[in-house]
Amino acid sequence: MGPLAILVGLLALDRLLVDGGRLARTVAGRRWQEARPVAIGYLRSAPVSSVYLFILLITTWVLQTSSAQIANQLLLERSTNLRQLARDPIRVLVASAFWLETTWQLLAWALLVLVIVVPLERRLGSGRTIGVLATGHIGATLLTAAGLWLALRADAVEHSVTNAKDVGPSYAFFAAAGCLAFLLERRLRLWAVAALAGYAVLMVVVSTTFTDFGHLLAIAIGLACAPFTPPARARRARRGSEPGGSTG
Repeated sequence: MGPLAILVGLLALDRLLVDGGRLARTVAGRRWQEARPVAIGYLRSAPVSSVYLFILLITTWVLQTSSAQIANQLLLERSTNLRQLARDPIRVLVASAFWLETTWQLLAWALLVLVIVVPLERRLGSGRTIGVLATGHIGATLLTAAGLWLALRADAVEHSVTNAKDVGPSYAFFAAAGCLAFLLERRLRLWAVAALAGYAVLMVVVSTTFTDFGHLLAIAIGLACAPFTPPARARRARRGSEPGGSTG
C-alpha cells in the first residue's frame, strides 16, 4: 500500500493547500498555489518521463499489495538474468525496466526522474529520450549478461547468478545521466562526466554485484549516444535554416 498511500497523500495535500480556506491563505498555501502551475507544466513538458514514473508507481503498488511469494515470482519472471534472457529475451528486456522492489526505491527513482530524465526529455524531445533510455537499458543489460556468461564459463562466479533477481530502471537512468552530462555547457561537462564516472567506478571497486558493472556500461552508452542526439532547439534551428524551412 506504500505507493498508493504516497499518491493519495500528495493529492490530499494539494487539495488542502489549494482549497483549504484559512490554510490556503498561509505562506505555504500561497507559495504552493504559485508553484503548482509550474510543477504541472514541468511534468507536462516531459510526457514520456511522467508516464514512466506513473507506470513505476503502479507496478510498485502491485508488488506491495501482493503476497511475498507472488511478488518474488513476479520479479523473477521479469528479471534479466541469464535463464530468463535465454527463454524469452524480448519480453524480459522490456518488462524489467518497469519494476522496482520497494517503495523506498520508488521514491529515489522518482527524484532521479525529475532531476535527470525530465531535463533530458525537455532538451532532446520525447523520441530521442526514449532512444537513450532504451539503448542504455538494453545495451547495458546484454553486455552485462555477456560478461556473466563468460565468467560462468571460467568458473569465476557462482552458478546461482543465472537465476538472480535483476529488475529496475537503473541502467536506463544511468544512460540518461551520462547523456545529459555530455550535453551540459562545456565548463560543466567535464566535472559532471568525471563525477558520474568516478561514482560508478568507485561502486564497481567496492561492490560485489554485477549490477554496478552494468551502471558503468550504461554511463558509457549514454555518453556515446549524446553526439547523435542534438537538442530539440538545435534541430528546429537547422530546419528553419534549410531552403523553404520555416523560421516561425
